[in-house]
Amino acid sequence: MGRYSLLDESWIKVIKNGEQTKVSLLELFTNTGSYRCLAGEMKAQDFAILRFLLAIVQTVFSRYDSKGNPYPYFRLNDMMQQDRPVDEDDLEDYQEDLTKSWEEIWKAGRFPDIVISYLEKWRDHFFLYDDKYPFYQLTKEEMDEITPEGKKPTKFAGKNLNRLISESDNKVALFSPVVAVDKKDLLCSGDLARWLIMLQGYIGVSDKTSYIGKGQKPSKGWMFDIGGLYLEGDNLFETLMFNYIPVHPDSSFIAGIERPCWENAGLINAKRLRAGKNINNLAELYTNWCRAIYIKPDHTDSEGTCLEIIKLPAIEHRDNFLEPMTVWNKNKTGENKGHYTPRKHRSGQAVWRSFGLIALRDCDKADYHQPAIMWYLNRIRDVVGNKWITINAVSMKDDGNATSWVPTDEILSKITANDLVIADTSDNGWITRINDSVEITKTVAGYYRNFILDIAKIRGMNSKNNTDPGPVFADNETEKLYQELNEPFQNWLAGIEPDASMNEKVEEWYQTLERIVLVRAEAFVERATTRDLIGIKGDDKKNGINIVVAYKMFKAKVEKKLKG
Repeated sequence: MGRYSLLDESWIKVIKNGEQTKVSLLELFTNTGSYRCLAGEMKAQDFAILRFLLAIVQTVFSRYDSKGNPYPYFRLNDMMQQDRPVDEDDLEDYQEDLTKSWEEIWKAGRFPDIVISYLEKWRDHFFLYDDKYPFYQLTKEEMDEITPEGKKPTKFAGKNLNRLISESDNKVALFSPVVAVDKKDLLCSGDLARWLIMLQGYIGVSDKTSYIGKGQKPSKGWMFDIGGLYLEGDNLFETLMFNYIPVHPDSSFIAGIERPCWENAGLINAKRLRAGKNINNLAELYTNWCRAIYIKPDHTDSEGTCLEIIKLPAIEHRDNFLEPMTVWNKNKTGENKGHYTPRKHRSGQAVWRSFGLIALRDCDKADYHQPAIMWYLNRIRDVVGNKWITINAVSMKDDGNATSWVPTDEILSKITANDLVIADTSDNGWITRINDSVEITKTVAGYYRNFILDIAKIRGMNSKNNTDPGPVFADNETEKLYQELNEPFQNWLAGIEPDASMNEKVEEWYQTLERIVLVRAEAFVERATTRDLIGIKGDDKKNGINIVVAYKMFKAKVEKKLKG
């Protein structure tokens, strides 16, 4: 008999009327527009929960229209036996119906009752504790079947499941909650459910036991390896709709059967991964497992949480354009040379510096692959109208150890802009002009770095390679410049109205950029030492340089770039 129904119990943390509260799945989909956003313990956890919720949305509305009627293109009872049951002759009509349904749901401002009906149909698969269909887990018998002979599943303590504590048995975390050590493994069922979903997206590879086929690599968690992106609206309903993609830009993924993990037994999910089955649908991708997990069905909140886990195979990273919520990098070296792979966000680097990777369209002349959520935003811009949208970036830092890849901290950033602006992909439209502004900002920052390198040279810092004091000094100062530019750039971007003059807005940013970068450079001149002012002589007593000359050269380059 199942216990702790995720349909009925309050376990999803949200913000309602400015306060945090917990709601059940049924409550959430009944009143989605009443909640501002998800509000779990970490943004990475919110991202994982968002994708879980999107898997429900993707599944339901691939099968039913906005009025709850099943699409006539396939028989629901038979379709799970096929990867793509819609006939080629019906594909165009099916896509039109999917798009029409999205628009009707958006205009209604709420999800129709078919979502609740779907969840009720699968109620038996949404119990956190169960001896038949435990949520996001395998049964004891299924775990025994996939456990290699002579091995045992790895024990995974609650204090490591909870990423706010995460510690080894030998070392207490610096910022652990103020409770007795033996209480850190205690998690209430609602907390366990949220962390369990996050665990399947972010874990690393430090555990030992594996269920992996020949030539396969163990999964760190698919979400661990991507530069996560999602669009945020005024409330949770809008956020889900902005990230719900009824028609994928890649035609090979259109009309694929949505296969969320809960519609299969846990053993089937594990075996599909080990068999190398390609994931061709978003619901399966969003609920992909990195571990086979077992929790005792009779577990109670009063006892310490301990999971048994087994590594599962990683899914394909190379050119896996099914994933719509990441930035992409075209590799110039290594085993993936010439191919795209997800690019994690970089610690300390604001997301606007990757604007081109996020917003620019695919182009034969450039190494860009636009995230599908941005592609779909362009398709719905006329329906959505004039709204401000936040682009959130979420990644997970690791310990840098290839034998463990332990998650250590979040990488978070965001920008807010008008949707008619960030979806304007027309030739020489807003996207192009904003990206040009970003690239020129990077060029000016490069001038600033060279100016700092000149100062380092004057001061006698070795500058032969990037580990020497000169380049390190220059890199640190350049990052300080970027940190100072972050807020002004984000405010500038958020202040762009769709009908504003592009030339005037770009010039406005260039004036701000010039002021900030010159003030920072002037501060070095004002604090110049005698050595800085004397400078150094060049070859044959020519081409010498001091800090004043370096500054004048730098200023001239900046003015030429921004005003030329």
